[in-house]
Amino acid sequence: MRVISWNLNSRSNKAILSKQCDYLLEGNFDIITLQEISIRSEDFIKRTLGDKGGYCLVSSFDLADDQSILKGRRKFGEIIASRFRFSTNDPSQVYIPFPERVLSVTLTEGYPGLDIHTTHVPPGSTNGVVKVEHLEGLYRFLTKNLHRTRILTGDFNAPQAEHINLGVVTWGQRILSSNRLKYYIKPLWRNSCTAERWDAAERNIIENVDHLLLYDVFRSSLSNDNGEGYSWIIKRNGRLTKRRYDHIFASKSIETVNCYYDQEPRDDGLSDHSPVIAEFDL
Repeated sequence: MRVISWNLNSRSNKAILSKQCDYLLEGNFDIITLQEISIRSEDFIKRTLGDKGGYCLVSSFDLADDQSILKGRRKFGEIIASRFRFSTNDPSQVYIPFPERVLSVTLTEGYPGLDIHTTHVPPGSTNGVVKVEHLEGLYRFLTKNLHRTRILTGDFNAPQAEHINLGVVTWGQRILSSNRLKYYIKPLWRNSCTAERWDAAERNIIENVDHLLLYDVFRSSLSNDNGEGYSWIIKRNGRLTKRRYDHIFASKSIETVNCYYDQEPRDDGLSDHSPVIAEFDL
């Protein structure tokens, strides 16, 4: 099974959307999970992948009770496209502030019973404790379904860093000049959330997925360039910082054949994120 997860950066220009869809179709993926879809791009993507690729598709906008609220901070959604038929799961099962930021299906053919989840965690820099509540709600949902065989993908906007000596550094922490860590969040959010809570919310998904009977697919792959990888780059003060925000996690019963980040679509300007691609032996 060949799986891709990609944040499309809410592009709505038809020329860019066409190139994004061409890339997806040329990749011959069995499962496609997409984040940061907009109302303006949703129909084009669904029609193109459905008509040209023959995919079964659903978007989180399809499941929204009231589309009039899907604007501002809630204007982004997800799409799952599959070579196999599936049933769509009720988003209300996941108790998070923005329900359209999680999309789940269960395959009914090919690999019946396999759950596919994708999510786009709201960035904490603009949403504050909403990010923490999203991660906590997602974690609670996943703990209730430990027996399920599943693949979890998405843009988690975490971690802040994966330090060679300090390990995973969350956005509830700061790296000191002495190369030590301390709990820290922006003063703007301190009345609504502690740094310790923020750290735990990110760490429970990014680092402690063993508790969910899941594993980090990229980190498990022996062909991932010695564990180095990134999906997003920011340039500040002339310095480039690479971050691995996009992830694929899988049940321990699923064997990873390969996993990597494809930098070419980001380099070509198709999105500000690089897709993460995994090949599984089920």
